[in-house]
Amino acid sequence: MPQRTAFSLAAIVLLAGVLRLVYFTGLQTGDDIVYSRIAVDRLNGKSDVTNVQQTRSGFLLPLVVSYGLFGTGEVQLLLYNLLCSTALAGAVFAIGRAMFSDLAGLLGGLVVAVHPNLVRYATECHTDTPVALWLALAVLAVHAARLSDPGARLRVLAGLLLGWAYLHKESPIYMVLFFAGHWWFTRRSWRWYLPIVVPVIGVFGLEMMAFADLTGNPLARYAMIKYWHSGQYMAEKYTTTKAILHRQFAELPVLMFTPWYGRNFTGLVNLTCLLGGVVLLWKRVAGTGMILVWFFAFYLAYCFWPSSLRPFMPGFFLFEWTLPVFGAPLAAMFGGGASQLRREAAAVLATVIVVASLVTIHSGRGEGKSLSEGAREARLWIAGEKYARIVTDDKTAEALDFFEGHRPSRLYVPFQEASTLAGSAVIVDKFWSQQGKWWSRPVPKEALDPPATWKKLHESDRIVIYRP
Repeated sequence: MPQRTAFSLAAIVLLAGVLRLVYFTGLQTGDDIVYSRIAVDRLNGKSDVTNVQQTRSGFLLPLVVSYGLFGTGEVQLLLYNLLCSTALAGAVFAIGRAMFSDLAGLLGGLVVAVHPNLVRYATECHTDTPVALWLALAVLAVHAARLSDPGARLRVLAGLLLGWAYLHKESPIYMVLFFAGHWWFTRRSWRWYLPIVVPVIGVFGLEMMAFADLTGNPLARYAMIKYWHSGQYMAEKYTTTKAILHRQFAELPVLMFTPWYGRNFTGLVNLTCLLGGVVLLWKRVAGTGMILVWFFAFYLAYCFWPSSLRPFMPGFFLFEWTLPVFGAPLAAMFGGGASQLRREAAAVLATVIVVASLVTIHSGRGEGKSLSEGAREARLWIAGEKYARIVTDDKTAEALDFFEGHRPSRLYVPFQEASTLAGSAVIVDKFWSQQGKWWSRPVPKEALDPPATWKKLHESDRIVIYRP
């Protein structure tokens, strides 16, 4: 690798890391609380499998290691996601360089470094960011194996990477569509794919044996998904044909490619990346098919893969944090396409992406932080007081429990579980107690409008604390 390219790559990876640290999101009081509790339980030798999160052993293992080495906390919880998101910039550089050129790799890595979706969800505790990295590395291994693969080592590596990604989340199953497209373009013998398939089957088999031992059901992961997702959440959401059709045909393109919502230019960034794919097709550049198949395998699966057939339901709820898997193929598309243009045109398009991304990232810098800011402030106040019982909304109670490493020194009671408020400190988080919002939490009227006998102990823009 030329020295100039190496320095440029180092600068891109550094930029990726710095942006993710500067715009660190932190605790969201959702799945992250669940994963954190599971990690603490695993460290204490408890290995229950009663929810979907507990089945994702590949994602949980790094969390357990992080907690074991550094203790509990926000940074420790999100360290793995942060590292994976930053490393993705290097992985896409390697893909672009292998498929197209050094310039393509650098441009693709730059897109990953600044992409608003990848920066925003790099420091939230979801499985999708690590899955995006391991799938990118698997695609890189498959591409390299097409050129030279002595002893099938690269294909075995690709299979292991896919298996590891699968242990994080079920979505790597969609790579079946990628390999179908790969076969269509390359027309390789089915035997060529065996070194990839065998490790994946091996990982799947080992997981089945582990679940059979723990639960008596080798397919416990899918039993959990069927019960919670298909049988509960999905069944409540998709009750009409209109809702299902909107999810299949409209929701993903609107979420990904609407040029802007207010100051959010993520759609503009994605459309510019798609322009790179158009250039690759127009110029019939070698490697284009593999990138497009990678992107559309997940695009079609996200739209049409079912969670159940009778009745038919979409595969899962679609959220912005489920989209990082598209970041790598889009970035590689842009890098490959822009490298085919004149340097001036490539520089203009890259500038558009960087500026649009930075504006979007900065304008949304407070998103997510408000979910736990009240709990952070309450924690500081509680530390100087002697109240043994704190009554608050359930989300703030969970966050306070998290900040004490799930080993609380006092009792945190949600409002709906409190038989009495006497003798307690009552914390009203002004974010979670907003009425009429989709995120509103149950708060009794007397806490929202306390009687004159209640003493106000503390108030700020985020919280108010009373003693009844």
